[in-house]
Amino acid sequence: MLALRVERKKAEELRTELSELGLLDAGRKFMVEGEFVEIPITGLEGIDLKEWGAVSIEQESPVERAPVYDPHVEMAKRVRIPHELVEYLPSKWEQLGDVLIFKLDDRLRQYEEEIAKVYAEVLGAKTVLEDVGGVEENIRRPKVSTVWGTETVTIHKENGVLFKLDTKELMFSSGNIDERVRMAKVCEEGDIVVDMFAGIGYFSLPMAVHTNPAEIYSIEINPVAFEYLCENVRLNEVEETICPILGDCLEVAPEGLATRVVMGYLSGGDVYLPKAMSVIGDEGIVHYHESCPNELLPDRPISTVQKAAEGEGRKVEILRQRRIKSYAPGVSHIVLDVRVS
Repeated sequence: MLALRVERKKAEELRTELSELGLLDAGRKFMVEGEFVEIPITGLEGIDLKEWGAVSIEQESPVERAPVYDPHVEMAKRVRIPHELVEYLPSKWEQLGDVLIFKLDDRLRQYEEEIAKVYAEVLGAKTVLEDVGGVEENIRRPKVSTVWGTETVTIHKENGVLFKLDTKELMFSSGNIDERVRMAKVCEEGDIVVDMFAGIGYFSLPMAVHTNPAEIYSIEINPVAFEYLCENVRLNEVEETICPILGDCLEVAPEGLATRVVMGYLSGGDVYLPKAMSVIGDEGIVHYHESCPNELLPDRPISTVQKAAEGEGRKVEILRQRRIKSYAPGVSHIVLDVRVS
Protein backbone atom coordinates (compact mmCIF):
# COMPACT_ATOMS: atom_id res chain seq x y z
CA MET A 1 0.00 0.00 0.00
CA LEU A 2 1.29 3.44 -1.00
CA ALA A 3 2.98 5.79 1.49
CA LEU A 4 5.42 8.71 1.55
CA ARG A 5 8.63 8.45 3.57
CA VAL A 6 9.78 11.85 4.82
CA GLU A 7 11.96 13.35 7.55
CA ARG A 8 10.11 13.68 10.84
CA LYS A 9 10.66 17.46 10.96
CA LYS A 10 8.75 17.85 7.67
CA ALA A 11 6.01 15.31 8.40
CA GLU A 12 3.40 17.64 9.92
CA GLU A 13 3.58 20.21 7.13
CA LEU A 14 3.43 17.46 4.51
CA ARG A 15 0.45 15.89 6.30
CA THR A 16 -1.36 19.24 6.08
CA GLU A 17 -0.60 19.50 2.37
CA LEU A 18 -1.79 15.95 1.70
CA SER A 19 -4.96 16.56 3.68
CA GLU A 20 -5.75 19.67 1.62
CA LEU A 21 -5.28 17.65 -1.57
CA GLY A 22 -7.47 14.81 -0.28
CA LEU A 23 -4.60 12.30 -0.56
CA LEU A 24 -4.33 11.07 3.04
CA ASP A 25 -5.35 7.46 3.60
CA ALA A 26 -7.35 7.71 6.82
CA GLY A 27 -7.58 3.93 7.06
CA ARG A 28 -3.91 3.46 7.99
CA LYS A 29 -1.71 4.74 10.80
CA PHE A 30 1.47 6.77 10.42
CA MET A 31 4.61 4.68 10.93
CA VAL A 32 7.71 6.13 12.62
CA GLU A 33 11.16 4.70 12.04
CA GLY A 34 14.06 6.64 13.54
CA GLU A 35 14.09 10.13 12.03
CA PHE A 36 11.61 9.24 9.29
CA VAL A 37 7.82 9.00 9.10
CA GLU A 38 5.73 6.97 6.66
CA ILE A 39 2.53 8.82 5.75
CA PRO A 40 -0.19 6.62 4.18
CA ILE A 41 -1.60 8.08 0.97
CA THR A 42 -4.10 7.21 -1.72
CA GLY A 43 -2.19 8.74 -4.64
CA LEU A 44 0.58 11.11 -5.74
CA GLU A 45 -1.25 13.62 -7.93
CA GLY A 46 -0.22 17.20 -7.14
CA ILE A 47 2.67 16.35 -4.80
CA ASP A 48 6.22 17.43 -5.62
CA LEU A 49 8.32 14.75 -3.93
CA LYS A 50 11.56 16.62 -4.58
CA GLU A 51 10.24 19.73 -2.82
CA TRP A 52 9.60 17.71 0.34
CA GLY A 53 12.62 15.42 0.08
CA ALA A 54 10.14 12.54 0.22
CA VAL A 55 10.08 9.14 -1.50
CA SER A 56 7.08 7.00 -2.33
CA ILE A 57 7.14 3.45 -0.98
CA GLU A 58 4.94 0.38 -0.78
CA GLN A 59 4.29 -0.44 2.87
CA GLU A 60 4.93 -4.11 3.57
CA SER A 61 3.13 -4.24 6.92
CA PRO A 62 0.64 -1.35 7.13
CA VAL A 63 -1.28 -0.87 10.36
CA GLU A 64 -4.97 -0.18 9.90
CA ARG A 65 -6.89 2.36 11.95
CA ALA A 66 -10.08 1.46 13.76
CA PRO A 67 -13.14 2.56 11.76
CA VAL A 68 -14.16 6.14 12.52
CA TYR A 69 -17.44 7.94 12.04
CA ASP A 70 -17.53 9.63 8.65
CA PRO A 71 -20.14 12.41 8.48
CA HIS A 72 -19.84 12.49 4.69
CA VAL A 73 -21.09 8.91 4.49
CA GLU A 74 -24.02 9.79 6.76
CA MET A 75 -24.91 12.82 4.65
CA ALA A 76 -24.77 10.79 1.45
CA LYS A 77 -27.27 8.37 3.00
CA ARG A 78 -29.70 11.06 4.10
CA VAL A 79 -29.74 13.47 1.18
CA ARG A 80 -32.58 13.03 -1.32
CA ILE A 81 -31.00 13.46 -4.72
CA PRO A 82 -30.62 11.16 -7.75
CA HIS A 83 -28.19 8.33 -7.02
CA GLU A 84 -25.90 9.27 -9.91
CA LEU A 85 -25.28 12.71 -8.34
CA VAL A 86 -24.21 11.49 -4.89
CA GLU A 87 -20.55 11.32 -5.94
CA TYR A 88 -20.60 15.10 -6.50
CA LEU A 89 -21.61 15.96 -2.95
CA PRO A 90 -19.09 18.20 -1.13
CA SER A 91 -16.47 16.04 0.59
CA LYS A 92 -14.73 19.04 2.17
CA TRP A 93 -16.15 21.92 4.16
CA GLU A 94 -15.16 24.51 6.71
CA GLN A 95 -17.11 24.88 9.93
CA LEU A 96 -16.78 28.08 11.92
CA GLY A 97 -18.80 27.81 15.10
CA ASP A 98 -22.25 26.86 13.88
CA VAL A 99 -21.80 28.18 10.33
CA LEU A 100 -20.83 25.78 7.55
CA ILE A 101 -19.08 26.78 4.31
CA PHE A 102 -18.68 24.52 1.28
CA LYS A 103 -18.28 24.59 -2.49
CA LEU A 104 -21.09 23.12 -4.54
CA ASP A 105 -20.82 21.35 -7.88
CA ASP A 106 -23.03 23.00 -10.51
CA ARG A 107 -24.65 19.63 -11.23
CA LEU A 108 -26.20 19.84 -7.74
CA ARG A 109 -27.57 23.35 -8.11
CA GLN A 110 -31.28 22.45 -8.12
CA TYR A 111 -30.81 20.44 -4.92
CA GLU A 112 -28.71 22.99 -3.02
CA GLU A 113 -31.26 23.67 -0.25
CA GLU A 114 -31.86 19.95 0.38
CA ILE A 115 -28.10 19.31 0.51
CA ALA A 116 -27.45 22.28 2.80
CA LYS A 117 -30.24 21.24 5.15
CA VAL A 118 -28.85 17.71 5.53
CA TYR A 119 -25.27 18.92 5.99
CA ALA A 120 -26.47 21.35 8.67
CA GLU A 121 -28.38 18.62 10.50
CA VAL A 122 -25.46 16.18 10.49
CA LEU A 123 -22.80 18.75 11.43
CA GLY A 124 -24.85 20.82 13.85
CA ALA A 125 -24.84 24.05 11.85
CA LYS A 126 -27.50 26.76 11.85
CA THR A 127 -26.45 28.35 8.54
CA VAL A 128 -24.80 27.05 5.37
CA LEU A 129 -22.85 29.30 3.00
CA GLU A 130 -21.42 28.51 -0.43
CA ASP A 131 -17.90 29.64 -1.27
CA VAL A 132 -18.33 31.22 -4.70
CA GLY A 133 -14.92 32.72 -5.33
CA GLY A 134 -12.28 33.23 -2.66
CA VAL A 135 -11.63 36.52 -0.83
CA GLU A 136 -11.55 40.25 -1.62
CA GLU A 137 -7.96 40.68 -0.48
CA ASN A 138 -7.89 44.38 0.42
CA ILE A 139 -10.59 44.02 3.07
CA ARG A 140 -10.44 40.22 3.36
CA ARG A 141 -14.17 39.75 2.70
CA PRO A 142 -15.11 36.22 1.60
CA LYS A 143 -17.15 35.79 -1.58
CA VAL A 144 -19.99 33.62 -0.29
CA SER A 145 -23.74 33.24 -0.74
CA THR A 146 -26.30 31.96 1.74
CA VAL A 147 -27.77 28.56 0.86
CA TRP A 148 -29.62 27.66 4.06
CA GLY A 149 -30.38 29.57 7.26
CA THR A 150 -30.04 33.29 7.94
CA GLU A 151 -27.72 33.95 10.89
CA THR A 152 -24.11 34.39 9.76
CA VAL A 153 -22.62 35.76 12.99
CA THR A 154 -20.99 33.03 15.05
CA ILE A 155 -18.40 32.38 17.75
CA HIS A 156 -15.66 29.98 16.70
CA LYS A 157 -13.47 28.39 19.38
CA GLU A 158 -9.94 27.31 18.50
CA ASN A 159 -7.07 26.41 20.81
CA GLY A 160 -8.89 27.93 23.76
CA VAL A 161 -9.46 31.25 21.95
CA LEU A 162 -12.88 32.67 21.05
CA PHE A 163 -13.28 34.36 17.66
CA LYS A 164 -16.58 36.14 17.01
CA LEU A 165 -17.19 37.15 13.41
CA ASP A 166 -19.74 37.58 10.66
CA THR A 167 -18.83 34.76 8.29
CA LYS A 168 -20.45 36.54 5.35
CA GLU A 169 -18.37 39.68 5.87
CA LEU A 170 -15.05 38.42 7.25
CA MET A 171 -12.67 35.60 6.41
CA PHE A 172 -11.29 32.97 8.74
CA SER A 173 -8.77 30.54 7.28
CA SER A 174 -8.86 27.19 9.09
CA GLY A 175 -5.76 26.24 7.10
CA ASN A 176 -3.75 28.73 9.16
CA ILE A 177 -4.47 27.03 12.49
CA ASP A 178 -0.92 25.69 12.91
CA GLU A 179 0.50 29.19 12.49
CA ARG A 180 -1.97 30.67 14.97
CA VAL A 181 -0.97 27.99 17.47
CA ARG A 182 2.72 28.61 16.75
CA MET A 183 2.43 32.34 17.33
CA ALA A 184 1.00 31.65 20.75
CA LYS A 185 4.19 29.74 21.53
CA VAL A 186 6.89 31.96 20.00
CA CYS A 187 5.64 35.17 21.62
CA GLU A 188 7.71 35.78 24.75
CA GLU A 189 6.91 37.29 28.12
CA GLY A 190 7.37 41.04 28.04
CA ASP A 191 7.22 41.30 24.24
CA ILE A 192 5.88 44.49 22.73
CA VAL A 193 4.01 43.30 19.66
CA VAL A 194 2.69 45.24 16.68
CA ASP A 195 0.20 43.22 14.62
CA MET A 196 0.05 45.27 11.42
CA PHE A 197 -2.93 43.45 9.87
CA ALA A 198 -4.86 42.21 12.89
CA GLY A 199 -8.23 41.42 11.32
CA ILE A 200 -10.51 40.10 14.07
CA GLY A 201 -7.45 39.13 16.12
CA TYR A 202 -6.25 36.03 14.24
CA PHE A 203 -2.73 36.22 15.72
CA SER A 204 -3.14 38.87 18.42
CA LEU A 205 -5.68 36.88 20.43
CA PRO A 206 -3.69 33.60 20.68
CA MET A 207 -0.62 35.55 21.78
CA ALA A 208 -2.58 37.48 24.40
CA VAL A 209 -4.48 34.45 25.70
CA HIS A 210 -1.59 31.97 25.91
CA THR A 211 1.47 34.12 26.65
CA ASN A 212 2.27 37.22 28.68
CA PRO A 213 3.39 40.00 26.32
CA ALA A 214 3.66 43.50 27.76
CA GLU A 215 1.48 45.01 25.03
CA ILE A 216 -0.02 44.10 21.67
CA TYR A 217 -0.91 46.91 19.28
CA SER A 218 -3.49 45.36 16.96
CA ILE A 219 -4.02 47.47 13.84
CA GLU A 220 -6.92 46.94 11.43
CA ILE A 221 -8.09 49.12 8.54
CA ASN A 222 -11.47 47.45 7.90
CA PRO A 223 -14.10 48.98 10.25
CA VAL A 224 -16.19 45.79 10.29
CA ALA A 225 -13.20 43.63 11.24
CA PHE A 226 -12.14 46.25 13.78
CA GLU A 227 -15.54 46.09 15.46
CA TYR A 228 -15.18 42.34 15.93
CA LEU A 229 -11.54 42.71 17.00
CA CYS A 230 -12.67 44.96 19.86
CA GLU A 231 -15.49 42.57 20.76
CA ASN A 232 -13.09 39.61 20.74
CA VAL A 233 -10.68 41.43 23.03
CA ARG A 234 -13.52 41.75 25.55
CA LEU A 235 -14.78 38.22 24.92
CA ASN A 236 -11.35 36.76 25.73
CA GLU A 237 -10.78 39.17 28.62
CA VAL A 238 -7.46 40.51 27.30
CA GLU A 239 -8.25 44.23 27.47
CA GLU A 240 -5.11 44.91 29.50
CA THR A 241 -2.90 43.32 26.84
CA ILE A 242 -4.37 44.25 23.45
CA CYS A 243 -4.68 47.83 22.26
CA PRO A 244 -6.88 47.86 19.11
CA ILE A 245 -6.11 50.64 16.61
CA LEU A 246 -8.33 51.49 13.63
CA GLY A 247 -6.49 52.71 10.56
CA ASP A 248 -3.83 52.09 7.92
CA CYS A 249 -0.75 50.59 9.56
CA LEU A 250 1.45 52.78 7.36
CA GLU A 251 -0.01 55.79 9.16
CA VAL A 252 -0.88 54.61 12.67
CA ALA A 253 1.61 51.88 13.63
CA PRO A 254 3.77 53.07 16.55
CA GLU A 255 7.44 53.28 15.60
CA GLY A 256 10.67 52.34 17.35
CA LEU A 257 9.24 50.26 20.19
CA ALA A 258 8.27 46.75 19.03
CA THR A 259 10.19 43.61 19.87
CA ARG A 260 7.92 41.57 17.57
CA VAL A 261 5.99 42.50 14.41
CA VAL A 262 3.37 40.30 12.76
CA MET A 263 2.70 40.83 9.03
CA GLY A 264 -0.09 38.36 8.25
CA TYR A 265 -1.09 39.86 4.90
CA LEU A 266 -0.34 38.05 1.63
CA SER A 267 -1.19 40.43 -1.21
CA GLY A 268 1.50 43.06 -1.52
CA GLY A 269 2.80 42.66 2.01
CA ASP A 270 6.29 43.59 0.78
CA VAL A 271 5.11 47.21 0.42
CA TYR A 272 4.78 47.34 4.22
CA LEU A 273 8.21 45.93 5.04
CA PRO A 274 9.96 49.32 5.33
CA LYS A 275 7.31 50.32 7.88
CA ALA A 276 7.88 47.09 9.78
CA MET A 277 11.59 47.90 9.97
CA SER A 278 10.82 51.30 11.51
CA VAL A 279 8.32 49.79 13.96
CA ILE A 280 11.00 47.50 15.44
CA GLY A 281 13.02 49.05 18.26
CA ASP A 282 16.74 48.41 18.61
CA GLU A 283 16.20 44.73 17.87
CA GLY A 284 13.23 42.43 17.29
CA ILE A 285 11.55 39.73 15.24
CA VAL A 286 9.42 40.23 12.14
CA HIS A 287 7.04 37.46 11.01
CA TYR A 288 6.60 38.20 7.29
CA HIS A 289 3.92 36.35 5.29
CA GLU A 290 3.99 35.99 1.52
CA SER A 291 2.37 33.97 -1.26
CA CYS A 292 5.18 32.76 -3.50
CA PRO A 293 5.49 30.48 -6.56
CA ASN A 294 7.19 27.29 -5.44
CA GLU A 295 9.96 27.62 -8.00
CA LEU A 296 11.02 30.92 -6.39
CA LEU A 297 11.34 29.42 -2.91
CA PRO A 298 13.23 29.94 -0.71
CA ASP A 299 15.10 32.81 -2.36
CA ARG A 300 12.43 35.40 -3.25
CA PRO A 301 10.98 36.05 0.23
CA ILE A 302 14.47 36.23 1.71
CA SER A 303 15.66 38.68 -0.95
CA THR A 304 12.54 40.82 -0.49
CA VAL A 305 13.15 41.18 3.25
CA GLN A 306 16.87 41.84 2.83
CA LYS A 307 16.27 44.63 0.30
CA ALA A 308 13.71 46.30 2.55
CA ALA A 309 16.11 46.13 5.50
CA GLU A 310 18.97 47.64 3.48
CA GLY A 311 16.71 50.49 2.41
CA GLU A 312 16.01 51.31 6.06
CA GLY A 313 19.59 50.86 7.23
CA ARG A 314 18.78 47.71 9.21
CA LYS A 315 20.47 44.32 9.40
CA VAL A 316 18.53 41.07 9.21
CA GLU A 317 19.15 37.47 10.16
CA ILE A 318 16.88 34.84 8.62
CA LEU A 319 15.80 32.56 11.45
CA ARG A 320 13.31 30.32 9.69
CA GLN A 321 11.20 29.98 6.57
CA ARG A 322 8.05 27.90 7.04
CA ARG A 323 5.46 26.78 4.53
CA ILE A 324 1.99 27.24 6.01
CA LYS A 325 -0.17 25.77 3.26
CA SER A 326 -0.84 25.58 -0.45
CA TYR A 327 -2.24 28.95 -1.59
CA ALA A 328 -2.94 28.02 -5.21
CA PRO A 329 -1.61 25.41 -7.66
CA GLY A 330 2.17 25.84 -7.63
CA VAL A 331 2.00 28.66 -5.07
CA SER A 332 2.67 28.43 -1.32
CA HIS A 333 1.76 30.60 1.64
CA ILE A 334 4.99 30.97 3.60
CA VAL A 335 6.09 32.84 6.69
CA LEU A 336 9.60 34.13 7.26
CA ASP A 337 10.90 34.70 10.79
CA VAL A 338 13.51 37.45 10.66
CA ARG A 339 15.64 39.04 13.38
CA VAL A 340 16.04 42.77 12.73
CA SER A 341 18.77 44.89 14.30
